[in-house]
Amino acid sequence: MTTMRVDKAFKEPVCFIKKLEDTSVIVGQPLKLVCTYTGSQRVHVTWKKDDKLIWASYQYNVLTTNSTCSLEVLYSDRPEASGKYSCEISNEAGRDVCHAHVTLGKGTSNNLPTAFHSSANLPKNYPHFLRWCMIILISLLTENNSNSLFNTGNMKQSLLQT
Repeated sequence: MTTMRVDKAFKEPVCFIKKLEDTSVIVGQPLKLVCTYTGSQRVHVTWKKDDKLIWASYQYNVLTTNSTCSLEVLYSDRPEASGKYSCEISNEAGRDVCHAHVTLGKGTSNNLPTAFHSSANLPKNYPHFLRWCMIILISLLTENNSNSLFNTGNMKQSLLQT
């Protein structure tokens, strides 16, 4: 009796299609790193920051599908969020790795009036109604975004004093 050896089905090595890219984000804005890959399933995904393993926690959300892996940094307003991020994928047939350097910067939004970009306040001779509107708007911005990019506290304080 002859025994036949049956080889395992062909396994395609994993390979990134879209790699991580170096990025700079404004402090307080969402930071999400995404890459896509191809290859035979049973893919193992590993994330690292500055060459140290990271995983889903109070600091990070990790999502992996059959072709995508993403890492969301939950505290991107902290200086520790900047650094070198790496994503490594592997399966029985191979492995691939990609990296991105993330820097955090202070910035402003270009679609808001200049008054919001600094603690420079409205002139004292602004009509009362417009001053009141600005106080309401500043309050809403501060309330809805506790990590506001705008120095609204000084502006609000100054407006209330006049």
